[in-house]
Amino acid sequence: MLSHHELATLMLLGDTGKRLEALDPDVLALRRYELVEIRQRDPQGSTLQLTRQGRALLERLRTGAGR
Repeated sequence: MLSHHELATLMLLGDTGKRLEALDPDVLALRRYELVEIRQRDPQGSTLQLTRQGRALLERLRTGAGR
């Protein structure tokens, strides 16, 4: 089960594509759950992206929120 911090991080990545630190505890948890992956590493930091599972979970959360 995801914490509210992890859910917020998932939504932030899905909605804004914002750069986050790959070693952030919430990002690490999402990576462990295979919801986020590192796309590339560069001098400015890592680019993270949602996995297929992460996008599916985010879509289910959005759909369920409208009910």
